[in-house]
Parts: sequence; C-alpha cells; structure tokens
Amino acid sequence: MNEPEYERHVAQSLPPRPDSRRTIDVVRAHAPAAFESLHELLVAYEADLPAELRHGSVPETEALAAEYADTDAAFMALHGGEPIGCVAIKRLDEERAVILRLFVTPQHRGVGAARRLMLAAIEFAKENRYRRIVLDTHKGQLPAAYALYRALGFLDCRPYGSISYACPTFMELVLEA
Repeated sequence: MNEPEYERHVAQSLPPRPDSRRTIDVVRAHAPAAFESLHELLVAYEADLPAELRHGSVPETEALAAEYADTDAAFMALHGGEPIGCVAIKRLDEERAVILRLFVTPQHRGVGAARRLMLAAIEFAKENRYRRIVLDTHKGQLPAAYALYRALGFLDCRPYGSISYACPTFMELVLEA
C-alpha cells in the first residue's frame, strides 16, 4: 500500500469527527429523559476512566434526578441534539461547591464541549453565591482535564476531603465576591 492509499485507509478507519461548525449546546438536566441520558453518559464515563480511577458504580436515573434537582446541578453538552458530555456540581458547604464527573465522549473531544460544560458549572456556582469551587483529578493520568482546569483558573490546593484513589490532584477556583 503506497502512502496516499495508507492515509485514506487510516482516515476511513477512524471514527468520524463531529462537525465543529455545529454548535455545542449546554443544558441543565431537569426532565426524566435528561436524567436517563445523564445516566448513560456516566456509565460511559466510568468505562472510559483508567481502572484505578473509577468510582465503582453509577447512580440510577431516579437517584440522579433526586440528587441534581434543586441546589445541586448536572449539565449535559448536546451536539446536534445528541448528548455528548456531562458535568455535575454539588454543594459541599455554605462557601464551596465541588465539580464531579466531567466527561465528553471520545469521538466528540476537541470541539469545546468540556470547556462549555465547565463554564456552565462555574456560572451555576456564581449564581448560587459559592466563594470557591473545588475538584479532584489525576494530573498524570488525565492531563487534558488538568490542562483545562488550569486554563479556567483552577489552582492546585490542599485536599478538601478524602478520595478513594491514589495520588489525586486537588484544585480550586476562587470566585469573585
């Protein structure tokens, strides 16, 4: 196989990239169907994580709806109406919220969905008057997520709680009052 044929062969075997000209919409999960989609995304998220970073289980649809209905929130990124990513934000205390489970499906990475999800979570925290947002990641095994958090202004910080995996990287974003 000569070089142009090989390049065509490789290009044909790769999954199609989303059309980056189409917009990424971010919506807060409210309806039962949204929580079903959120559950599916979280199952994919768990499968995508390195084994030593997995949470072990995914809450069922009803539990997700109860957890993210009022003071906490879950957001989904939609591309062409299809759910392609998610993030959740939960209250830790009066001043802090925690970012959980940022995920974008592998075939949709690189089009800005993770950034849009994080911006929605940050805006939610500001609207709810939190002074800090914390999160944990593993900068060695999840370098793209770590780079995104840094680009959004998150800095490494002291642990905000206990985490079930080894060598976590704790980060926080101080919000303007």
